[in-house]
Amino acid sequence: MQKNLYYQAMFRRRNLLKEWILASFMEISSVPRLLLEVFVRKNFGERYFSIFIATCVTILLAAYPIFMYRLYFVFTYYEIFHGIERWTPFPLGDFLKDYLTWYMFIGGFVYMCIKRNDEIKRQPSVFDFARFSLSTGEIHPAFLDFKIKGAKQDIRTVETLIEPAFFLMVGLILWLLLGQSVGALIATCSVIYSGSYMAAYYVGDHFVMDKIDQMICNEEMVSAFVEGKAASETRGMHFYGRRPANLDHRREVVNSFTKFEEVFDVD
Repeated sequence: MQKNLYYQAMFRRRNLLKEWILASFMEISSVPRLLLEVFVRKNFGERYFSIFIATCVTILLAAYPIFMYRLYFVFTYYEIFHGIERWTPFPLGDFLKDYLTWYMFIGGFVYMCIKRNDEIKRQPSVFDFARFSLSTGEIHPAFLDFKIKGAKQDIRTVETLIEPAFFLMVGLILWLLLGQSVGALIATCSVIYSGSYMAAYYVGDHFVMDKIDQMICNEEMVSAFVEGKAASETRGMHFYGRRPANLDHRREVVNSFTKFEEVFDVD
């Protein structure tokens, strides 16, 4: 493939701050996505799903309610010591009311993680080029078959809207109607879930547009640089800079604008 050096220098603008924000968000969002994806997807790539990360997340989630109640007791003891409140026993009933569904969710998460890890063990080896190791898994057929106005939606809509909308609805019901803390967790993760896939598609779109623009630049460079045609005649591609007056010199110069990149096929 020919790499257009002029395109790389002039049009391939890089916003380092935006790239860093996108990369950071996509990295951070992997954990909220993990909490939900294990319930609705299967056959993850072995580098996409990590049982170690899942274990760490489980420990943190299990410790969170205990930490919150210990924090509650710190303030309670302070108030008792200063005579603001009377001593009361541990509110076990309130704890179970608030966090029983939280631990039920953790139990389901652990079960599904074990199941997903077993699926990975049965997959063909990635070293034999039989499996993409970063696969985000297979989407549940119920989401793929979901219709809006009688029509099935494409994968992009499923991943950015339909899947997260399902979890958002579940989370809001648990949180706002039933007063369960786990609902807030699920609802928050669903929003991040949607945003992370939107970011992934955004990056993918711009990657493809970069390749298309580079191809157009290759095809129209002679017209724009040598012949001096206007952008309206070169699909919008315009050459910025001075050109040699002699057409033969222009042709010699334009040949140096591209560099051949060798692509290797793996059989």
